Amino acid sequence: MKYNKDNPLRVFEAFAGYSSQSLALQRLKEDYPEFDFVRVGWAEFDPQSKKPIDEQPAVIANRALFPDGSRNYGDITCIMWQDVPDFDLFTYSFPCFPAGTLVLTHDGYKAIEEVIDGDLVLTHTNNFQKVNHTMQRAYSGNVVHLRGMCFDDVYCTENHPFYARKRYRYGHKCIRCFTKPEWVHAKDLTRDCFIGYAVNTKSEIPKWDGSIDNRWGHSKKVNNLRHLLEKTDFWYLMGRYVGDGWRRTSKTGSRIVICCSDRNKKSLVDAINACGLNYSEAKERTVYKFHICMNELYDFVGRFGYMAYGKRIDGETMNLPVHLLESFLKGYVDSDGCKIGKFYKTTSISKELCYGVAQCVAKVYHRPFSLYRTARKPKTIIEGREVNQRDSYSLVWKLSTDTQDKAFYEDGYIWFPINSIETKEDVCQVYNLSVDIDESYTANGCIVHNCTDVSNAGRQAGLEKGSGTRSSLLWECERAIEIKRPKYILLENVKALLSKKFKPYYNKWVEILEGYGYKTFTEILNSKDFGVAQNRERVFGVSILRTEDEPEPIYHFPKPFPLTSCLADVLDEDVDEKYFLSDEMLARFCVKSVEQDGDK
Repeated sequence: MKYNKDNPLRVFEAFAGYSSQSLALQRLKEDYPEFDFVRVGWAEFDPQSKKPIDEQPAVIANRALFPDGSRNYGDITCIMWQDVPDFDLFTYSFPCFPAGTLVLTHDGYKAIEEVIDGDLVLTHTNNFQKVNHTMQRAYSGNVVHLRGMCFDDVYCTENHPFYARKRYRYGHKCIRCFTKPEWVHAKDLTRDCFIGYAVNTKSEIPKWDGSIDNRWGHSKKVNNLRHLLEKTDFWYLMGRYVGDGWRRTSKTGSRIVICCSDRNKKSLVDAINACGLNYSEAKERTVYKFHICMNELYDFVGRFGYMAYGKRIDGETMNLPVHLLESFLKGYVDSDGCKIGKFYKTTSISKELCYGVAQCVAKVYHRPFSLYRTARKPKTIIEGREVNQRDSYSLVWKLSTDTQDKAFYEDGYIWFPINSIETKEDVCQVYNLSVDIDESYTANGCIVHNCTDVSNAGRQAGLEKGSGTRSSLLWECERAIEIKRPKYILLENVKALLSKKFKPYYNKWVEILEGYGYKTFTEILNSKDFGVAQNRERVFGVSILRTEDEPEPIYHFPKPFPLTSCLADVLDEDVDEKYFLSDEMLARFCVKSVEQDGDK
């Protein structure tokens, strides 16, 4: 079959596909410039502005051919396919969470788009498991917006499962009871559902190997902090630094500066003296500044981030034994918090820091908390000057347990209520994680499950028709194929689709397509064999409709070719400082490398 600009190849995406499908469509455009590929499912969007790209030829052609073709057709189970314009290529896959969603990893909270393969994430079993794969793609459709007691908000696609318990009343006294935890799709959550919050249970002293001192024209490794890592005073001091401290460098060396008022000056001085650290004190207006000149301490506090908006709590600090972590919390509250009656409150412009403090509160006190976001205007006037400002995040908790408490702690989890549930259409880039063994992770503190029914690490609920799993939506595509009979069908899924467990379902699907006149070609392809510096195996199924001109279609998958690019070829040249390893981390890697070489 030949196509030209007057006879375009029209594409309908039943679900917004993974990036591999988008890349496949882009590759088709490059390989067959004489074809005009038109996406009918929804228009092309700029991920930054979230607005249609009017200059995009596909969108112009789309609008010209199908005036209403760029709209989102919604839930596939409800689409009236006879009302959808004809299309030639049918693709489908599954959706998840937008950028900025925080995931608790072994290194503290990370935005989901920054999580990489090999990271360890906290799962619904309160264990840290390895991320096997990260996934991302453009999404247009219904997005569920949740607000809850223990997070400011969560955005996700409708079918993403949350770890939840349903509330009910029992007996003539209407005692509040809860069902056992279960996975509930976002669209099925109600105000009677309490979402689970996993609490980190690790109890470890950080492994500190010292740092490299480059003063006086030569390098020398020093480690004067190791003996302090088991002292409560040291972690109280670190809490004070996170709350109101920063770093400074000069020709004579590096130092940290901690600021305080008269109210908590004595406790800060006592902690510094208990650690045996030398310091200088300076009075400036209504505050005191304590300068501690020590290169090694300068390197150590790098784990807590930079600038007020970039502060964070690293994974090793969250893993501290409870008595040390409690001292850290006390230091942070004394520096940047307050107590009002029986309630403690802290405020920060760093979302990551606020969520980190919340995890520490849950671990130390086994108490729920409330987290709020205050939206602020980008600019404001302070003392006659126009200044920039950011949204702020507030955390509130109390140590006592009262009968009117809504949320509660039980067996390593906090269960908290949902404040509001809204659904609206949106266009965004979404991400998902495949996690070893548990196939779950946390999103802004909530326990969620990977939207995977087929992967080796997932629930493996499968493809069976009527099973109610997300992968079983494959059978909804049958209605579209039966009515529209597109010329081509493109399927992409994980390698496990052809495993012993799921191969019968896939074979059944191929038989159904055969009955509609399609011949299917299946192959496992690895992205590293086709110019992408990534080891990622996926099953691709290409189904071609038999016609009078081509009664027995023939299709050949592309042949692998040597990889000529590497990771360095795609790395950004202008990289934010937060992505660089600190001198302390580099020193640790060097020491381990030397030790391993010595063992050999």
